[in-house]
Amino acid sequence: MILAENTSRFPAPARTIESGPWRLQLRGDELADIEYRGHPVLRAIRPVVRDHDWRTLIPAVQSVTGDDDGADGFTLRLAVSFTGFGAEYAADLEVIISGNELMVAFDGTSPSEFRSNRIGLVVLHRPDDAGRNVTISAPDQTRTESAFPTDISPHQPFVDIAAMAWDRDGTAFALEFSGDVFETEDQRNWTDASFKTYSTPLSRPFPVSVHAGDQVQQRIRLTAEPAAAPAEAPSPEPADDVLTVRRQVRGRVPALGTSSSQPAVRLGPVPGLDALIVELAGGDNATAAGILRNAVQQATELGVPLDARIIAASAGDVAPVLDLLPLGNVARLGAFSSDSHVTEPALWEELHAEAVRRGFTGTLLAGARSHFTELNRRQDVLPGDAGAITYSITPQMHATEVPHIVESLPIQRLTALNALRIGSGKALHVGPVTLKARFNAVATDGAYDAGTIKQMTTDPLQAEDFTAAWLLGSINALTLPGVDSVSYFEASGPRGLITEDETPTPAFRLFEKLAALRDAYVLEVPHSVPGLVLYPVSADSGVLLFAANLTAAPRSVAVRLEYGGTHTLDIPAWSHTARRFS
Repeated sequence: MILAENTSRFPAPARTIESGPWRLQLRGDELADIEYRGHPVLRAIRPVVRDHDWRTLIPAVQSVTGDDDGADGFTLRLAVSFTGFGAEYAADLEVIISGNELMVAFDGTSPSEFRSNRIGLVVLHRPDDAGRNVTISAPDQTRTESAFPTDISPHQPFVDIAAMAWDRDGTAFALEFSGDVFETEDQRNWTDASFKTYSTPLSRPFPVSVHAGDQVQQRIRLTAEPAAAPAEAPSPEPADDVLTVRRQVRGRVPALGTSSSQPAVRLGPVPGLDALIVELAGGDNATAAGILRNAVQQATELGVPLDARIIAASAGDVAPVLDLLPLGNVARLGAFSSDSHVTEPALWEELHAEAVRRGFTGTLLAGARSHFTELNRRQDVLPGDAGAITYSITPQMHATEVPHIVESLPIQRLTALNALRIGSGKALHVGPVTLKARFNAVATDGAYDAGTIKQMTTDPLQAEDFTAAWLLGSINALTLPGVDSVSYFEASGPRGLITEDETPTPAFRLFEKLAALRDAYVLEVPHSVPGLVLYPVSADSGVLLFAANLTAAPRSVAVRLEYGGTHTLDIPAWSHTARRFS
């Protein structure tokens, strides 16, 4: 789901709503971090509007009004407009809290005609619900006992939903849905930190035409039934005054790479850099040759080999692209379907045969050029003789808000662990990792003009300090045995490590330092603090400590090195720092 541009990238302060046993955060149109008696229940409930290509229209809250119904009740009303990609929509959201019940109603109207794949409310379940038992009730009242998946589920774990019930922290919770039939998908496939229950079922035809004046009305009712002796709300755990960096090694700095870019920015060598990814579409040799010439020049300037990815409509597209490649300077080579985005068997057979015939000595890649989703769903076609596997990451498939981008970091680690399981010991090369998706992997149309493509793929956060801090969090998450390399962003340009005016971004400065530390030992930090990343690297008879603050407030952190000394790090909001200790 590609998203329309959100001009306000950093979050406004959330509004805390407390009524009776309920507590939640109002973040724009999102009812976030819903708690009951101090215990977490749901990650969020929010409205969504998606067009015919699964592009998400950006919401803007036009008004918020509330009525305090006493100590045990509260009513909140939001008027929300949705715009983007030539479409618009309007909805009224009503939230009623009464005793042990929280109800959310959606009443939407289209002011003009457009085509849509989804309109209405979604529930985001917490990622720590993985493994939790749940009862699913169908519209015909049939009940099925199930559980939220632990491994990332390639397909919808729950379908045909009218209600859900589960126990958590001594309380029985239930969700009831009206206005449509709902189902659940595992959003961890796209590195979202949630399971999502949504409508309309994907088994129904889409897109549908939405006419001016058409209405959608839905309601979600969340109820809680405490046990006779309800669990006590957890007391906030005191924050560790000091975080300890142990001598114990937890991994090595992975090899880092980047992707070729079109802007003609002069690049310099990056010591330790792994490779430069170049994607070449078959069927148009003239265009592929032009892209390749630029990539070869950039790889030469950077002092690295190519990681070539062939995008083919059929097996016959593979050999003509191979004819263009300087295979002696190609470290890795893969082929992916332009339709399914995975290494289809016919493509693999052709790639393998042609690579052998030409004496290619590098690594043959297989997997997905898109999300972990496609690798997970098509793992049955993964060739057993592939030298390594790959998939890409973007944190903004479903939501653009900065908190969602930050929350993707631990889920990136989970996708890598699942990919390593799927690969059965094969080396894993993750990437490209980009803030926004490089292309719309779920498009039903895909005929976009240049302006729309730029809007879809470029994030103004790219050159901000935030992106360097997020980059550190991503490298930290993907520091795992078996992850041989991770490739980030593009070399230059609006999606690049270096801007079009040849200015290195904060992300590049960090990237450059970590690339030079390739294979260095990363030390263990046994405790973590939300929003804080510590990445201690053993180097030059000391420790190079990288730290990132992925919160909206400055942080001061005391760090104790197990073999000597306690030090204080002061890190601005949405930023990072590095200190060397001998």
